[in-house]
Amino acid sequence: MGKILKMSPHLANMIAAGEVVERPSSVVKELVENAIDAKASDIKIYLKNGGLEEIRISDDGEGMDKEDVLMAFMPHATSKIKNEYDLFRILTLGFRGEAIASIAAVSWMNITSSQNGMEGYSVTYKAGMKKEEGITHSNKGTTVTVKSLFFNTPARLKYMRSGKKELSSILYFIDRIAMAHPDLRFTVLSEDKIVFQTSGSDNPKTLIAELYGMDAARCVTETSFTRDGYKAHFVVVKPQIYRSTKLEITIICNGRFVKNYNMTEATIRAFSTYLPIGKYPIVILYFELDPLLVDVNVHPNKTEVKIANEEDICSAIKEEIGKLLYEKPQIPTRNININEGYQKKTIFDSNITIGDTDIKESFTVVPEVKREIDSKPIEPTISTRLKEDPIPYNESLVKEEIKVEDKIERLPHMEYVGSIFGTYLIFQNSSGMYLMDQHAAAERINYEKYYEILSKPQPTQELLIPISVSFTKSEAIFVENNLDEFKKIGFTLEAIGELDYSIRMVPLWAKIDHLEDIIYDILSKMIEGNKVDIIYFRDHIAKMIACKASIKANHQISKDEIDYLVSHLSQCKNPYTCPHGRPTIIHFSVHELEEMFERIQK
Repeated sequence: MGKILKMSPHLANMIAAGEVVERPSSVVKELVENAIDAKASDIKIYLKNGGLEEIRISDDGEGMDKEDVLMAFMPHATSKIKNEYDLFRILTLGFRGEAIASIAAVSWMNITSSQNGMEGYSVTYKAGMKKEEGITHSNKGTTVTVKSLFFNTPARLKYMRSGKKELSSILYFIDRIAMAHPDLRFTVLSEDKIVFQTSGSDNPKTLIAELYGMDAARCVTETSFTRDGYKAHFVVVKPQIYRSTKLEITIICNGRFVKNYNMTEATIRAFSTYLPIGKYPIVILYFELDPLLVDVNVHPNKTEVKIANEEDICSAIKEEIGKLLYEKPQIPTRNININEGYQKKTIFDSNITIGDTDIKESFTVVPEVKREIDSKPIEPTISTRLKEDPIPYNESLVKEEIKVEDKIERLPHMEYVGSIFGTYLIFQNSSGMYLMDQHAAAERINYEKYYEILSKPQPTQELLIPISVSFTKSEAIFVENNLDEFKKIGFTLEAIGELDYSIRMVPLWAKIDHLEDIIYDILSKMIEGNKVDIIYFRDHIAKMIACKASIKANHQISKDEIDYLVSHLSQCKNPYTCPHGRPTIIHFSVHELEEMFERIQK
């Protein structure tokens, strides 16, 4: 007798459930997507113990008749695709026909549905076996109840997290699906209490307020564009509001929440120098693509997709978000609440409208930390303008600064008042008081100057004694295929063996003592991105040079140097943050100063 036997349908469904139903949030995802495909406008999710005890999802969609309710429990039964043609033109969220059968195999599951809002049909399954069915009264739409999830798979149940953590995972998904479908109303109740709700207003600013709060909504800006093969709409929260993880960069493709590493990284790159290191933006990227260009049948959870023109889309993300950040003013005004331990609140000058309400843009930052002041006298150390670049660039290139005659002044006229701690410069005008961090301001000026210089062919020097480096086999193949790309950033490498290369020429900024580390660092970035990213290296090197060449804190500078600093900062593309994302200048309005001194009532 042969060893190979055919699995029973019940066992096959339990195995499939391991791929489709990882945890309660997987169940919620599949059932909510079915409700959306059924053209629901109002979806309610009821949870007990984070969905481990009970999940109930009700919608007001099209509903099903008796035959469809019974068929829904069958493996690979779906109304979404009928042939191969449909498989390559998927526009619905569900299509595999696995979810209901998989969930029913590891729980008590009931589906009650009605198409007319009067007579409906109800079917109950336990562990993949039908227990009861019959006619019942039901509102129009469908209600799916899942109880005792994983009761018959104790190994899976053992590794479930606490109810609160599972609830958090569910709410994260509901946030994403609400972003994908802002025209739908979502309500989540946990232990009979509403924990999440959206209005379905289809207004991006209202949606951001519901998801992230009013401070974020006040900082929303948008852009739309059309390129070959797709349409895009970006909802961007200005960089004054940020998060500590990448999770709030949300990609919506044809109404589906998806994950894409390259598109996420392109978004982060667009915010380069606008955010502090280790901080990430809040962005929603909406795309409408030809279904033929998108493969959603990569994984059972349907969040991983392959996109045909991904590289072009990544370029567009950096370009369009970069335009948004450049065009919008970023100077904040700060209101210090002395009664709350120097808690700072930032309010922006521009007004936006959410619904019928006009509000000012604002965000909150961490409480101020008291600064230790050096008691030693501070001696002037800079005699002329800004500190000159200590790195031995070709003189003709160093003197060639960015042409600024045609640039727009991006800072208001300000009158210099004085400085404190040898670090912060004080200015005033009719709108209030400004504080400028002289090191951050100088860094921004130098960064943009050297970023421009590095866009030109790099001055190089030939090494009297070439330095050899060794690679692994895969690294050596990558280097061989990218020798021309190395030359573009100033490095000439020559093969001297199967795995060894000799470094013959290097750019002037490269320190000889660290050449091997530099080459390995460049190579790792090349392999990670599968190419040499010239823009990344320009950015990285310009930041390094700018930091070393800029005025340091606790150094007094002359009035001429201050005038130079202000005029050149005002002509920068982004005068509001240093290359590392810290603010260069902040603003206290006259009204806020009067509030602080209690000249007016708050």
